[in-house]
Amino acid sequence: YIHRVGRTARAGGQGRALLFLLPQEMAFLKYLKQANVPVSEFEFPASKLANVEAQLQKLVAKNYYLHKSARDAYRSYIHSYNSHSFKDVFDVYALDLAG
Repeated sequence: YIHRVGRTARAGGQGRALLFLLPQEMAFLKYLKQANVPVSEFEFPASKLANVEAQLQKLVAKNYYLHKSARDAYRSYIHSYNSHSFKDVFDVYALDLAG
């Protein structure tokens, strides 16, 4: 995460990033604030969010290249989650991998 966000501001320039956190990852904000990373928090009511999971699953299932990309992205996500240094926040064993 930090590496990717850091790349938005190269050579001392300014950059911005959008970070989505699972409810159990909210403690990560503490680490960002300790590192003097300016953070603006937003919460959205569930009634304003669209659940597009089923539509995305259908789309990915129909397209070989999307399916391959999604599988690779999922594998990378799990690997990065498992290798994260903040194990108190990013606990790979707490993820719902069967869902």
